[in-house]
Amino acid sequence: MKQTIVQKPAFPEAGRPVLLQGAMLLEVAPYLARMTNPQKRMLGDFCFWQGRLGPVPVVLSQTGIGTAAAGAATALGCAWFHPAAILNQGTAGGYGLDARVGDLVIGEHVYNGNALYTGKGGTRYMDLARIEQETVAPSLFTKTPPLMAASPRMTAWLENGLLSYQGGRVRVGIIASSDEWNADPERIARREAETGALCEEMEAAAVLMTAERFAVPCGVIRILSNNNRTGRPFDPGVCETLAAALSGLLETGRPGCGAEAAAWADGTRSGKT
Repeated sequence: MKQTIVQKPAFPEAGRPVLLQGAMLLEVAPYLARMTNPQKRMLGDFCFWQGRLGPVPVVLSQTGIGTAAAGAATALGCAWFHPAAILNQGTAGGYGLDARVGDLVIGEHVYNGNALYTGKGGTRYMDLARIEQETVAPSLFTKTPPLMAASPRMTAWLENGLLSYQGGRVRVGIIASSDEWNADPERIARREAETGALCEEMEAAAVLMTAERFAVPCGVIRILSNNNRTGRPFDPGVCETLAAALSGLLETGRPGCGAEAAAWADGTRSGKT
């Protein structure tokens, strides 16, 4: 008989909430339906709901689409609610020929596809953080994009907690993030080959950069809702699929399960295998 100890997630510390983000209403509505006593707060045009998912305090944030909106919503969320961690989730378009609607991509790394330098030698990617330090050197302009790392602890928690996910494959890797919507199969194939990205979306890079400024750990996960390379159209139903998995994981450490939530109270959960 073997006993396993499952680590408590990174975020339920000292009663501080998880900032749970989605860009569109369809990406946050399934969580709102699951929250206990959600209280709505508007900050400018940005909408937040405070409540709980099981025993975990949560601030649900509809960030809006794109890097500018996502960065602003993250800054407001961090400044007003002081989250212990950020979980940025939503839909994405798959890149690979084998990428299927319903697959999950955990963003171990994200790159900012908006940070581009154009010179005589062609287009290169930029490292904005280093340029901000007034460092300008040829090494800052690279053919492959600089990668931003999500919180390793949250990435590992997502990967381990979603081992039993049944909606498709779970992959860990690079997410492309920019204010682009690529529908050209050849361009998508080139982007995959050049960067190693598994999918693309529009918010994660801005969220990670803003989270770093506030020193808040951030995890990134996307469910593939379409694949423009293979012609698979957008399926909004995947938002409910992801919400079921993540809500259960937040509550119990297991995807799609709402039981045994109280077992996290002492910081560990024992189980027999």
